[in-house]
Formats: sequence, C-alpha cells, structure tokens
Amino acid sequence: MEAVFLILIGAALFSQSWHVMGLYSDGRTVGIFVGGLGVLSLAAVIVLDPMLLTGSGDKTISAANHMAEVTATKALIAVWGLYCVGVAAQSLWDLEEQAVGFFSLIVTVVTAVVFLYYAGVLEPRYGETIWLGLSAASLLLTIISAVVFFALGFTFNVMRAVAGWTLLLCGGTVGVIGLAVAVRAIA
Repeated sequence: MEAVFLILIGAALFSQSWHVMGLYSDGRTVGIFVGGLGVLSLAAVIVLDPMLLTGSGDKTISAANHMAEVTATKALIAVWGLYCVGVAAQSLWDLEEQAVGFFSLIVTVVTAVVFLYYAGVLEPRYGETIWLGLSAASLLLTIISAVVFFALGFTFNVMRAVAGWTLLLCGGTVGVIGLAVAVRAIA
C-alpha cells in the first residue's frame, strides 16, 4: 500500500509541476492524469495491505499501536488522493486555483501530523530504514503542500516558480522513495 501510494502521488505531483510552471497550455491533460492517479491512490487504501507497517517490526507491537500506524497511513493516502481529485477538477473544468491552494492547508496539517507521528514512533518499532523512508516522504509531502498553499492560495506570482520546482523535485523524490519500497530496498 505504501509503495503504490508513494509512486502514484510522486507521479501526480511531478506532472502537476509542469502545469504550475506554465509549461502545459491546456490543463485538461494534467486533470485527466492527476485525477486518474488520485483515484488509484484512493483505491489502494481499500484494496492493498500495508507493505512496511505490518505490525511485526523489531519489537512486538500491540494491536492498538499497529491500528494507529495503519490509520495514520490511510489518512495520509486519503487526503492526498482527494488533493489529486481536487487538482483534476480544477484542471479539467478550469476552476479557480485558490481553492486548491486553500485545501492544501488542510493537506499540510494532516501530513505534518502524520510526519510527526512517523518521526516519533516508527524508529524503535521498525528500525531506521522504514522510519527514515516514511518520515522523509511525509516531510517532503508536508513541504510540497505548504508551498502550494502559499503559491496558489494567495496567488503570489513569484511563488509559482518555487511551487513548480518544489512539486517537480520533491514529487520526484517521493516517487523514488516509493520505488525503493516497492523493490524492497526499504524494508
């Protein structure tokens, strides 16, 4: 579940970056692509089981702690899947970008809480590789959503380039972390 989400959201953010930087003249292409990736991310929450947060780390994990880990991960996936659907709707129907910017504030708060949770509890339970991989990915997603909030929510033209490059570089890095999880380099 984690690998699929990180790969899909990385691809969605990477493709959104080109639209934010103004390199796509028509946003419908981005809307179709990002919307499809968002729907697939939401489907991954329902269909797939966790790859990393299995409840059998270095130490014995109680059922309640395991449920908290999985719930935090599913909340992260759900909020980013909905973000992708929002970006898709905005791009397909040429709606106001400020709505995506202000929704990014909610995404920032949820992602920051999940980052703090991962950073605080995963290392003793699962070891450094899983802790670092998931914490780094959630930190990058927090940075992305915060920059998008300031760039699109308040329509600072200077921030569009910063947001585009942040989406491009951090989104690509999140996708690479997802690939590392998929090939079990992070396990």
